[in-house]
Amino acid sequence: MMKTIMALALAFILSGCAAHYAGESPTLSANQQVYIMPLANQSNMPMAQAQAEQLLASALAEQGLKVTLYPKQQVVDLQASLEPAQRNQEAQRWLSEQQPGYVVSGSVQEWQYKYGLDGEPAVGLTLTLADSSGNELWRGSTSKTGWGRESLSQVALEAIDTLIDELDWD
Repeated sequence: MMKTIMALALAFILSGCAAHYAGESPTLSANQQVYIMPLANQSNMPMAQAQAEQLLASALAEQGLKVTLYPKQQVVDLQASLEPAQRNQEAQRWLSEQQPGYVVSGSVQEWQYKYGLDGEPAVGLTLTLADSSGNELWRGSTSKTGWGRESLSQVALEAIDTLIDELDWD
């Protein structure tokens, strides 16, 4: 009994702190194109949204989905941090020219190394999945902190994976 309790405590300690909340996913067609739109950066880290978008695209592609990230032809990532409305307008214009599919959008609430001796990585984000008409099909949020020797990208990928694992792809 004591070994079981110790094993559970150790697993909790090693996992870092994490939380995620997600609505129930409808059954989604894995054959549909998935478009990733600009994420809003609500964190204190410049260009956090650009990093999160790339990791999100990789995580969805890992699940065998056809993923297309909005093009960044007109507004580069640094400019997008300063002028998100222009980036969103261009992405919406681009999306209107695409074939029907699923649209992923959302926001980054936290993307940083926390202050302190170890500088733990911390990530928080919210994602929504909609159809091409804009009808929201699913919404979820996640937050995760890691340990001092973990990278921010590693913690972010783990958080994104946990969140998108809630989606029911057929």
